[in-house]
Amino acid sequence: MQPHRQATYSQWQRAPDRPTRPVQLLLAGGGHAHLGVLREWIARPPQGMETCLVSSERHALYSGMIPGWVAGAVPLERMRIDLAPLAARAGARFIRASLGAVDAANRTVVLEDGETLPFDLLSVATGGDVDTSSLAELGERLLPVRPMHDFVARWPAVRSAVRAGRGQRIVVVGGGAAGVELALAAQRALAGSTAAPVVLLTDEPRLLPGHASRAGDFARTRLERARVEIVTGYGVGTPDGVLLADGRLIPAACVIAATGPRSPRWLRGSGLALDDGGFIAVGPDFRSVSQPCVFAAGDIAGRVDNRLSHNLSRSGVHAVRAGPVLAENLRRAARRDEAPLRHYRPRRHSLYLIATADGSAILSWGRAVMEGRWANCLKSRIDRRFVQRHARLGLGVAGAAWTR
Repeated sequence: MQPHRQATYSQWQRAPDRPTRPVQLLLAGGGHAHLGVLREWIARPPQGMETCLVSSERHALYSGMIPGWVAGAVPLERMRIDLAPLAARAGARFIRASLGAVDAANRTVVLEDGETLPFDLLSVATGGDVDTSSLAELGERLLPVRPMHDFVARWPAVRSAVRAGRGQRIVVVGGGAAGVELALAAQRALAGSTAAPVVLLTDEPRLLPGHASRAGDFARTRLERARVEIVTGYGVGTPDGVLLADGRLIPAACVIAATGPRSPRWLRGSGLALDDGGFIAVGPDFRSVSQPCVFAAGDIAGRVDNRLSHNLSRSGVHAVRAGPVLAENLRRAARRDEAPLRHYRPRRHSLYLIATADGSAILSWGRAVMEGRWANCLKSRIDRRFVQRHARLGLGVAGAAWTR
């Protein structure tokens, strides 16, 4: 972790440049946590604050539905959340642009087009990129799951090309929930074609690490039943496929990278303290440990407060639950009073539903693991309700309050 000096909330509260005008809040990214902030703003508009939401895309894609879309079971429009009317309903200005740089000390954000946006408070929920450093030699054959919009844009062409080519394989790298779901979804999408089976490559000794071993056993059974080949080992990308440590080459028309997240490049020059992985170091209140005016949640953040933080996986479950806590802390920070910020205390166990692309799903909750069609019905209901809830919030909103 980068060295830093803890800046206290009281020190920031006594800063001589305390603004008397409305506090300028900049929400960078349309992640799940910021959806929660917008919901809170709609329910209870903040006082003395002007909010601007910056996102590289107008529509946020609900990550839990991506495998269903790959398998052909979920239409694209059902997993999209339109950020523009949602922001307008929350009284926020919406700007469609990508983040280029952050200068935390001077409280400015630079967009990729060169425009500079000042802020009093900055909240970051942009997510992370996929770590593809070991697969870079694949070139155009590499298809990372993030950014999700790029994945969604490229997948149909990949699917068509693999269907048309005899013996062309798709290799999915990553033995976590995303890798298992995408391998099964891709195999379902290619069913009946002349393509060779999908290959799932993982360097973990068992599938679904972080879950009870029984969940991994269920996943392995589903993969074998779907005729997805499971390969255990470490691989690097080559122009023709994935080369394993034992010298074996897995030819591939496409390699889907569903590995762990990587911090974006713009963080390195931001002046923010980062954790060992290069993500924004935050405490249990989502506030930067080095800059009291900066908050972060979701994949972009790394909790460094105590041993409990090591048990926090980077998943949408925690990002969704972070929303209300983040919103309240942004309110309190905008008032700059001495009220303590709320802490996010994760539940001991979180509910995970892993789709298997055959009408069933695996339910994982601590040591409890079950599977069945009922679990898939539960997952579909939760997913649909999440997207529809935000779609309804934005209905009937004029577009005058958003730009670009």
